[in-house]
Amino acid sequence: MPWRATCVMGLLLASLAGCSEPKFYPTRGMVRYEAGPLPAGEVRFRPVSRPGLVASGKIAKDGSFTLSTPGHGEGVLLGDCQAVVIAAESGPKISPRYADFSTADLNFTVGPRDENYFILEVRRGP
Repeated sequence: MPWRATCVMGLLLASLAGCSEPKFYPTRGMVRYEAGPLPAGEVRFRPVSRPGLVASGKIAKDGSFTLSTPGHGEGVLLGDCQAVVIAAESGPKISPRYADFSTADLNFTVGPRDENYFILEVRRGP
């Protein structure tokens, strides 16, 4: 009888292997515009491996941002991400391409570190 319990326990453990929770890591940075910081707006990071886990953060007056993922707290999913920058209506006008994941061309890799820091550079729009 003990061998059956061992077999069942082994099968159960094998079925759970690889079913780990996604890992999120602190991510912050700066948005640069022209000669200085972009003073308002929002940054979003979309993980390539799990596009539904979009992290976002408001851009402060000094251009800095800190990202969090809804339902998971502070940080961004480990791995390659696409980013967008959405300018505030009252702020400087940046190119609309930065607001679309398919055209922004802002790609970053979030690593397993205490802090990931990225500088996003955007240009003036029409």
